[in-house]
Amino acid sequence: MFKKILLPLDMTDRHQQALDTAVEFAAQSGGAITLLHVIETITGLSLEEGKDFYQRLESVALNHLDKWGKDLKKRKIPWQGEVRYGNRAAESVRYALETAADLIVLTSPRFEPANPGAGWGSMSYKISILSQCPVLLVK
Repeated sequence: MFKKILLPLDMTDRHQQALDTAVEFAAQSGGAITLLHVIETITGLSLEEGKDFYQRLESVALNHLDKWGKDLKKRKIPWQGEVRYGNRAAESVRYALETAADLIVLTSPRFEPANPGAGWGSMSYKISILSQCPVLLVK
C-alpha cells in the first residue's frame, strides 16, 4: 500500500523507532524510503553568500543520511537520501507532494503532562497539518 515512504530527519539520533516503522511498511509493500534532511536557511543570508557555510552543512547532512541508509541497506530496503534548503516543515511537505509520497513517517515529541502544549510547534505537528498525504507520528 505505501510504496514511497518519506522519512524527514534532523541531525539527532532519536529516529530509530520511526526508521523501524518505515522499514516495516516498506518491507510489506516492496516500497522504498527517502531520507530527507532540510537545512534551515538563514533569513538575509542567500545560498550564494553563505555558499561555504551551507556546503559544510550539506556535507554533514549527507554523511548523517548515509549512516541511516547503511542500516536500510543491511535490511535490504531500497533508499535514497535528499537534502533540501528552506523551512523544514514547508520543504518536507513540498518534497512529499513533488515526489507523490504515499506516507510520511515522523518522530513525534512525547507528551509531557507537566507541559501539555509543548509539542504544538514541533515540525511533526506542522507537517501533519500541512501534508496532503497520510502522516504517521511515531513516539
